Amino acid sequence: MNHPFGRSHPVDTALGAARQHLVYAAIFSGLLNLLYLAPTIFMLQVYDRVVPTRGTMTLYALIVILTVALLVLSLLDLARMRLLLRASIRLEKRAAEPILHRILGATTASPGERAAAIRNLDTLRGVMTGPAILALFDAPWAPVYIFVCFLLHPALGGFALFASLLLAGIAITSEQATKRGAAEAQARAGIQSRIQDYAIQTAEVARALGMRQAVVQVQLRDRADLVDRQARLAATSGGYLAVTKFLRQLFQSLALGLGAWLAVRQSISMGSIFAASLLVGRALAPVEQILGSWKNVLAARGAYAGLSEFLRRPDDTAPRTALPTPKGHLSLSGVSVQAPGSDRMLLHDIDFTAKPGEIVALVGPSGAGKSTLLRVMAGALAPDSGEVRIDGASLTDWDREALGRAVGYMPQSPSLFPATVKTNISRFAAVYLGGGAELDAMVVDAAQRAGAHETIQRFPQGYDTMLTIREAGGLSAGQRQLVSLARALFGRPSLLLLDEPNAHLDVNGEAMLMKTLAALRAQGTTIIVSTHRNSLLQVADRMLLLRDGAIEAVNARPQAGGGGGVPGGVVTSLSPLAGSGPTSAAGEARA
Repeated sequence: MNHPFGRSHPVDTALGAARQHLVYAAIFSGLLNLLYLAPTIFMLQVYDRVVPTRGTMTLYALIVILTVALLVLSLLDLARMRLLLRASIRLEKRAAEPILHRILGATTASPGERAAAIRNLDTLRGVMTGPAILALFDAPWAPVYIFVCFLLHPALGGFALFASLLLAGIAITSEQATKRGAAEAQARAGIQSRIQDYAIQTAEVARALGMRQAVVQVQLRDRADLVDRQARLAATSGGYLAVTKFLRQLFQSLALGLGAWLAVRQSISMGSIFAASLLVGRALAPVEQILGSWKNVLAARGAYAGLSEFLRRPDDTAPRTALPTPKGHLSLSGVSVQAPGSDRMLLHDIDFTAKPGEIVALVGPSGAGKSTLLRVMAGALAPDSGEVRIDGASLTDWDREALGRAVGYMPQSPSLFPATVKTNISRFAAVYLGGGAELDAMVVDAAQRAGAHETIQRFPQGYDTMLTIREAGGLSAGQRQLVSLARALFGRPSLLLLDEPNAHLDVNGEAMLMKTLAALRAQGTTIIVSTHRNSLLQVADRMLLLRDGAIEAVNARPQAGGGGGVPGGVVTSLSPLAGSGPTSAAGEARA
């Protein structure tokens, strides 16, 4: 699926597309703030014109004018909200797709960073329709109200200016006082959310091993720390907000008192007394609104910074020049992978080549780097140094979607999506190919070659069985492995990468797998398979022995009778691996 996104910041591009809506919202905010003067002018006219002259007709006319002004004000406010809503929708339409592509395509981001990226986009979108942005639109009009106060009397204008500057200073102080705490609390909340999700996923293991109480205590300790951070932040920001509310109400009342004092001295009219109070209150309102929604302002700023940091990563989703369908010639040069957050090397200076029509078996003890190496070959993990080439072209030069359709990859822990079995096997091909008998035939063909067809037919709705969101999708480990193997074989890929594909297969399933691999080799498919069982070594052309992330030996498969399928040169090293069972991904999986 082609997605013609440039290398520019998708959020900036989306905000640029929404600029017209924001400009009109700002213009409407200006008109709104001018119309907010209507009640003040009405009061001035009533006290200064109607009451002294007892002009009832003038009063009626003023009431009509005020009603029309307030009606227009309400319509403009409604229009402004709809403009902001459309800007939010525009942001979603323009930014969500490229960001989701980046999230699913980034090979250098951790799962937590990917999850945070889409949450940050949702935060930005929510702030665009919240009270924070309305306060920011209204704040520039505070000087207008202060100017009108100066027109009434210089003393009133000076008082309004002093009050505004004081509240603005409190707002800035509040921002400085809560900036660091807000960032720490937000980061901690994200970590806690991921820890909580993982604890829920592993609840079954915790119950079985008597770890429930300990896990609960760890969760309570972490939650208490987060609540304490949030409470301190809320107390600090709440204190500044309380002071702001107190001062705003005090200044509004003092403005009334100052107006009365000036009226007694006959410096202003009686109507100006109430007008001064309303104008000062209106000038100070945006400051209080910004402080009240400062948490959202900080969240939006943090979300934008987080998205910007995430989007500065290499863009694996950018369009590439279309290359011919790969034949499967695979080469690795100087590939090294470092464990995140440590100096430990998961892979060290790997040089390796495989050609079409060849089966290479990766062997070695648990933690040797087999799963990590397969992830690098598949493009699921970017190496810290070195490069992977397919048919002579670097992985970074391939259109990843086009290449992915020519690659079959089965991870050690099969990940199935909450969709039908058919949709999982077809890799969601109906999205770009459409449904129909041809796609059904391709799905069944892949399932038959994986030895999964009979198993799938025993599912409640066969290929149309819906897998659940819960762990394993509602399937057993063996069923999951068969469906995942069928997905890897879908579309007859030219490069097949399998991580422990026989870990949960019975004797018949393993025999079917060996038969399928031999048939694929005859068709010219390049196959790289990691295994702990000697049975798969019988169909391998070469064996690659990994130990501590480095290649220790590469041997050709011996002929019949040459050591039971184990290369004579490494019999001593490999013999303990026979029958050792599936390896764990611990120490290999890159977070």
